[in-house]
Amino acid sequence: MITLYPFERSSDWQKIESVVKVHSIYSKVINFEGDDNRRYSLITREVDYLPRASLIEALPVLRTGESVRVSQELSSVGFDPSINPVSEPANLLWQPLWSEWRRFLLDDRFECLLDQLENPERMIGLGPGTTPAGDDFVTGLITAFRWTGVEVGERFFKALEKNGTTWFSTQMIRDALNGYIWKRGYKLCQALVGSSASEFLSAVGSILQWGHLSGRAWLAGFSTGLEGIS
Repeated sequence: MITLYPFERSSDWQKIESVVKVHSIYSKVINFEGDDNRRYSLITREVDYLPRASLIEALPVLRTGESVRVSQELSSVGFDPSINPVSEPANLLWQPLWSEWRRFLLDDRFECLLDQLENPERMIGLGPGTTPAGDDFVTGLITAFRWTGVEVGERFFKALEKNGTTWFSTQMIRDALNGYIWKRGYKLCQALVGSSASEFLSAVGSILQWGHLSGRAWLAGFSTGLEGIS
C-alpha cells in the first residue's frame, strides 16, 4: 500500500494518517471513500478545494478500488470550507445579475427541474449530468440559505434519505446541509459583499467552468436562495 503526502489540506481533514479507497478518478481530482463512508479528495489546483480535500503536486497512478494511506504529517491548512453566515448583506449592485442566473433553468435540459421550483427538495436525483443538475441546484440553494442565515428545513434531510442520488451528489448535498462550501462558491460569496466587478465576474466565471452543466444549475439554485424563494 502506497502512502501519499499532500502539502496542504482543507481544515476539516484532520492532521492524521488515514486509509482510504479509490472511488473515482478524473484528470485533476481523485475521490476516495473513507471508513466513515465519506468522500475525501486529492486535488492539484487550489480552485478545486472542497470539504475534506488535500492538495498534492501531482496525482498518483491509481486504480478504482485500490486502498492507499494518506499522511497529513507535512500538510498545512489551505482552505476553511465552513459557511459563515454573512455579517453584511450582499451588495445590491449585483442583484440584477444574480437574478438572471435563474434563467439558466430555461435551458431545455433543465425542463424537469422547472416543475419542482415550489418543492426543490424533489429535485434531488433529477436532471442530466454526472452530478444530476437537480442536486447542483439544491446544493446552491442550501448554500445560499446557510450563507444568509435562513433556516434549512428538515425536508431536505428527509428527501436526501428517501429519494437518494449518486454517491458523490449525496456527499455534496450533505456537506451543504452541514454548513460546508466549495472554494468556488466561497469566492463568489466574498465577491457578492464587495464592489469589485473583476472579482465578481471572475468568481462567476469560475463556477460556470465547473462541469458541463453543474455550474449553471448551482448558480440558479444559489440565486433562488438569495431571492428568498423556496
